[in-house]
Amino acid sequence: MSTEITAATEDEIRQQLMEDLRRELEVELRKEILGEIEEEERDEREYPWIVFSLDSTEYGINSKFVLSIEIIGEITPVVDAPGHCPGITQSRGDMIDLLDLRALFGLGDYISAKRSSEHDRIMMMVIETEGKKRGVIVDEIVSVEYITNFIDGVVGEHASAGSITSQYIRQVATREKLDSPVLILNPESLNSL
Repeated sequence: MSTEITAATEDEIRQQLMEDLRRELEVELRKEILGEIEEEERDEREYPWIVFSLDSTEYGINSKFVLSIEIIGEITPVVDAPGHCPGITQSRGDMIDLLDLRALFGLGDYISAKRSSEHDRIMMMVIETEGKKRGVIVDEIVSVEYITNFIDGVVGEHASAGSITSQYIRQVATREKLDSPVLILNPESLNSL
C-alpha cells in the first residue's frame, strides 16, 4: 500500500513540476514574442514622464510612480507637521498626506497663496513608492511625454565633482522639441519625508 501512495505522490509532484515549467516557458515566450515585460522589470525610461512647473522651473516625474492627478479636496492640518507638509486629504477613499514642493524648495507656501483666490483650485499628483502614497502639490501639468535626453554629471546621484547635489533632484534632462531643462525628481526621497 505504501508503494502505491509513493508512486501516486511522485506522479503528482512530477505533474506539478511540469505545470510550473510550462507556465514559466509561457511567460518567457510572451516576453520574447509579444514584447510583454513584467511591471517590476520595466525600466522607468519606458514610461512617459509627467512634466510640471513650479514658478518658471520645469520638473519631471516618471508616470510609473504617479497614480493620479487630482484637484485637492478639503485639507486637514496636522499639528506640529513641518511647513512642507500642510496636512492630509482624501484621494479615492484613502487618506494621504500632502507635500508642498514650493515650501520644500523654498519658493513660498503654495496653499496660502492659492487660498487667497477663490477661483484657483489646488492640483496634486498622487505618487506611490514602496507602498506609500502621497499627494504632491504642483502649479501646473505642462506635458506628458517621453524624455530620452538625460544629462549625467550635473546634479543628483550621478553628479561629478563641483556640480550640484540634491536629495530631491536626481538628474537633469532636456525636452525633445523645446530643448529646455527639466529637473528629474527622486520620488523615493519625496515619499521618505
